[in-house]
Amino acid sequence: MLLAALAACACSQVALTGRSQLLLVPDAQVAELSRQSRAKFFQDAERQHVLVKPEDADSGKYLPMVERVSNRIVQAAGVAQQAQWRVAVVRSKDVNANASADGTIVVYTGILPVAESEAGLAVILGHEVAHVVARHSGERLSQMVVAQGLTSVAAAFASPQYQAPLGAALGLGAQYGVLMPFSRHHESEADHLGIYYMAKAGYDPAEAPRLWERMSARGKSGTPEFMSTHPSEATRIAQLRAWLPDARRYYEDPSQPLPAVLKR
Repeated sequence: MLLAALAACACSQVALTGRSQLLLVPDAQVAELSRQSRAKFFQDAERQHVLVKPEDADSGKYLPMVERVSNRIVQAAGVAQQAQWRVAVVRSKDVNANASADGTIVVYTGILPVAESEAGLAVILGHEVAHVVARHSGERLSQMVVAQGLTSVAAAFASPQYQAPLGAALGLGAQYGVLMPFSRHHESEADHLGIYYMAKAGYDPAEAPRLWERMSARGKSGTPEFMSTHPSEATRIAQLRAWLPDARRYYEDPSQPLPAVLKR
């Protein structure tokens, strides 16, 4: 009853998609958790000497482009005043990038050859900033709170000898039936928002499906989509191609304001 009441009072809508979402964790708390996590990240990065710094001889290969694309995406997403945005580039073979609720954008150098260009990087950063705009971190935390609460309640009502296996079964059910599908939905939603952000930032959105074609060409993990936290590359490419014609309008005329709700 308590969880149901909390859920009823904590419904919100995602910017641009209009999707209803559950937010039990306040934005300020999510941002503070992000700050704490990032503080440790930067300590570890400094200790390992992997951060690209302006005084490094090769910084010109990385920092100007990453900062330029990041700034344009943040402006296009309309969140420049939402946080004190900062950009970090990490020397690593990891093909990765991320953005967090405290306004930190991290790009690993291993993703830049796959990006190939500023437009390719804009696809990636549009997606990552979209996660922040859509408050996916807070939603995931909220889903975990509810899933853990319901699992504990259900297991408590079972006979003692069945509590442990029931708890484990319910945990797996929550993971594969709720948490992972929501994570895949978050990834698709970030792709959807991101292609508009990159277009409005002045980058050709046609690069979005091309980027994922390059990602796909690197090889697949073999994990079935229903057991993955991300959609398959084929799914992402098909979705991006479907969204491309409408997103292109904002590339051709960036002065157009984004709509209240995007076309599906």
